[in-house]
Amino acid sequence: MKQIFKLLSGMALFVMAGCYSEQPSQTVVDAWEKSGADQIEIKKALLECGIQHLDGRFDTEKSTDEKFNAEESVNVCMIHAGFQDKLGRVKWCEKYKNLPICQPDAVIPKRSLERRLQSPHCEENKEKPECQP
Repeated sequence: MKQIFKLLSGMALFVMAGCYSEQPSQTVVDAWEKSGADQIEIKKALLECGIQHLDGRFDTEKSTDEKFNAEESVNVCMIHAGFQDKLGRVKWCEKYKNLPICQPDAVIPKRSLERRLQSPHCEENKEKPECQP
């Protein structure tokens, strides 16, 4: 019985060791690129396009459709600002055509300094470079 336990324990450790990745996890900032834009510029653009937090937090008060619409609005704004999506993330308008941002008459958000400075991220992190005017 002890041998079986040791064997199973060894297999479990072996499997867990195989799951470890030395690469840091991807963030929303890593998903975007633009020629000449550094990480701070990408963070500024995301916040100016309406992302609320750079750490992946979502507003738990919003419905799923509201979250998808907000994410797609940021994506469309970033693309219109000249950024490219490096990761090929989900395009919510292909799956949920009823979202307000997916409608033919939808107003595409533009980058806004005021939106960036008033974002929850900048309210919590006023000292960060992306939160400076």
